[in-house]
Amino acid sequence: MPSWLPAYNAEQRALLAPVDTHIQVPAARVYPDLGRFRYARDVKLDDIRRTLRFSILVADVLEKSPRFYALGDARPELSNIAAQYGPPGPTEPDPWETVKVDKKTGDRDLVRAPLDEPARADYARAEALRAKGDVPGAIEALRATFKRTSKPAIGLALADLLAQSGDDGEAFNAYRITIAEEPTLASAHAGLAAVHERAGRREDARRELAEAIAYHPSSRRALALADKLTGGRATKNNAERVTPFSIFLDVDTVGAVHVAWSGGEPARFYAGCRAILRYEPEVRRTLFDDPPGTPYYLSMVEEMVCIEAAIGAYVAERMTDKEAPFDHGMETLVRLAHEEGLAGYAMTEILGRFRPERARVAPPDVHRAMVRYVERVVLGEPLEEDAPGGVFTAEL
Repeated sequence: MPSWLPAYNAEQRALLAPVDTHIQVPAARVYPDLGRFRYARDVKLDDIRRTLRFSILVADVLEKSPRFYALGDARPELSNIAAQYGPPGPTEPDPWETVKVDKKTGDRDLVRAPLDEPARADYARAEALRAKGDVPGAIEALRATFKRTSKPAIGLALADLLAQSGDDGEAFNAYRITIAEEPTLASAHAGLAAVHERAGRREDARRELAEAIAYHPSSRRALALADKLTGGRATKNNAERVTPFSIFLDVDTVGAVHVAWSGGEPARFYAGCRAILRYEPEVRRTLFDDPPGTPYYLSMVEEMVCIEAAIGAYVAERMTDKEAPFDHGMETLVRLAHEEGLAGYAMTEILGRFRPERARVAPPDVHRAMVRYVERVVLGEPLEEDAPGGVFTAEL
């Protein structure tokens, strides 16, 4: 049991009541290796048969696996999010971390950006002055430090104090320099967006906010300004910004896998897909081409495959049962999958919500997909009611 896993409440423990069934192959409890992560190339949904294959795979494995799966409904609040994604991620990016790119592989990682001793002393003095309420003195101390070193944390602190003191002109320059030094620092993009907004440059503000949210989807600072620009739409739970499925996954004391979900057939297939990719290492190894013994880790691939399995289940149900319920959220996911691909949704709404720090080191194509998603769904106008021709929906 990882140290970061919180205790389950009584209702969650009830979901894990041991089954009174012979277990042919007990499953082991599995939690994500948070040091590993995999991104994926975005793929548009242009053939519904591929999506249906994922749905069929889920149904087949759940039926034929030697492991025992106990399936059932549960209220959304019983979802064990920490067990699935790890402890809550930071609400704001760490300004003392910077992205380092491996020139040979292109891999990106967050590393600390330390200060030399003179700059450290200047920064400490600035913090002490700010704590005393001497904002002009703190600004001067930070200016001196910023001249000596262009570390993003120093630039952000200086820009924020300048903005708070009403000097938007100089704050604008400090934010720009900070972003040039560290483009992935969402707080600097959000600060620059606020300067644009106060000057009436709303489109410039929206553009910077899209970058801010794409680099750190759970940033309260960025989302608060986004709500201001969109009349509360950015964080409001509406039909266009689809709420991720709420599911519960874990193993009881006799080795049965308990899978619970809220939200009908699509949620059932999403939950089943997440379960088999977590507890069936053979399936995961085949899909991901991982070597034997690779520990379970978070992945865009898993989310995108499982969302497609949910889409396939939804479309199949609507095609075969005229009384099946229409789901606006699922229709939105189908359109996104066809027009944009699911990378922006998976990275922004799911992985970005629970592991936002991973967004800073996303490959450029994944980041662009997130920016497009944020511009279109979080900050932009709602998707059109009438799906364009060629989009896979229940009717088309």
